[in-house]
Amino acid sequence: MTQLAKKMPKKFLVIRWSGMGDVLMTLPAIKWLRGQYETCHIAYLTDIALAEILEKSEGINQIETIDRQSFREKGRRVSALSGALKMLYRLKRQRFDRVFDLQGFGETAVIALLTGAPSRVGRVKKSLLRRRIYNSPIQADWEHEHRARYFLRAVAESCGFSAPGHVDPPRLPFKQGNRPTGRPVIGLNIGASTESRRWSEHNFFALAIRLSRSGFAVRIFLGPQETFLAPAVKKICAENNWEFFMHQRLNPLISAIADCTLLVSNDTGPGHLAAALQVPVITLFSTGAPENVRPLAASAKWFRNVNDINLIQVSEVEKACLELTGGSSLPRMPVF
Repeated sequence: MTQLAKKMPKKFLVIRWSGMGDVLMTLPAIKWLRGQYETCHIAYLTDIALAEILEKSEGINQIETIDRQSFREKGRRVSALSGALKMLYRLKRQRFDRVFDLQGFGETAVIALLTGAPSRVGRVKKSLLRRRIYNSPIQADWEHEHRARYFLRAVAESCGFSAPGHVDPPRLPFKQGNRPTGRPVIGLNIGASTESRRWSEHNFFALAIRLSRSGFAVRIFLGPQETFLAPAVKKICAENNWEFFMHQRLNPLISAIADCTLLVSNDTGPGHLAAALQVPVITLFSTGAPENVRPLAASAKWFRNVNDINLIQVSEVEKACLELTGGSSLPRMPVF
């Protein structure tokens, strides 16, 4: 591309509104797009619950949101619909040159069409509707490529380029305050989107006991979907002097993860958030494929058992924790 072409103003819209990890894994594609079109305007449509991630990222000029949760609540549907229609009106007025629908839902395909953008990029998925809407179908392999590479290929190839061989990992610029003095903190994220993908809280508790005996402070994370676990987790945290952290918003979660020396997580969004904050990560998988969705942390390990995630041994995860942190800071006590 000529230098003149790189400086020609263009307007792009990116759509991805589900999955904290997936939104994070679109960031390398955003970085590439900004590098190729220096003066372009990049707008991003996402769920309101994930907007704080994009507010901390670089290269995005405009964030538009949709409150998908409100559509599920009877008393809030009218206001949610009103907000969505206003958002669509704003997008249409901006006359985007190209829309990258990296979500691939029927409703996001319709949004791409309603913007009036002449170039619409998306994954067809054997859908006649999407085949008619997307005039630049994504050729990248959703099933076998790492998600970050998939998004990068989708964006680069639709612009007429070959995707670079190397994918720069997602990174969130974050100015961490002074870490508290004392024992290093290992975070344990015990939630997951489905029960089959969740290493039992009892395994996490057993791991926490072992890590405490090795001299680490423990911070246990719960999200909005795991409120049913809160009473039991609060109780055992109080008994063992562990920190209990239940997040409703992303900014406090970002700060709490950034303060950790290591995060152990099921295959879910906070693991990707830790990687983007350059915190070492251990990820526990069941049905998910690590080669497709593992966090791109510089220092990371993962374990997988496709039959039963709870067959992953506590001792194996403990060993990985000690390897990634450099081991204990206190004399080790026996584990009974």
